Amino acid sequence: MKHSAFYKIPVVYMLIYTVLILISGLWLFLLSQGFDTIESLTNTLQNVINTPADKSIEGVIEVVTPHLFAIGSLIFVVAHFMLFSTKVPQNLSLKLAIVLFVFALFDIFSYFAIIFGLAVSGWIKLLSMSLFVLSFLLMIGLVGLSL
Repeated sequence: MKHSAFYKIPVVYMLIYTVLILISGLWLFLLSQGFDTIESLTNTLQNVINTPADKSIEGVIEVVTPHLFAIGSLIFVVAHFMLFSTKVPQNLSLKLAIVLFVFALFDIFSYFAIIFGLAVSGWIKLLSMSLFVLSFLLMIGLVGLSL
């Protein structure tokens, strides 16, 4: 299957699809934090750090539940495409997939740290999202390299 010409079709589709999901997720996060055409991106990020949006435990659970399923499924699909790679060692792809799951959980549950007072600013959310996005882009890049 690794050498089939038809293998590239679902992989390329998946790469485009996941990049669009990632961009739309970042865009929706910035919009929910007050980003608009008048305000600049740096001002929005400063607002996230200084005064993160108030969340209740019920509101976070309402957001976390579909995110756990959706992000987990997306990582699952991308990581499984790595199994068919002949250019990337399976040991590396396994470690990267585990790191990606850890960063995703860190990203999803970062608001709990803000709610319970473990973090007084939104830096933990920005850090966790940045780590997740960077590691996910690395995984997508490796999948693209395996074509």
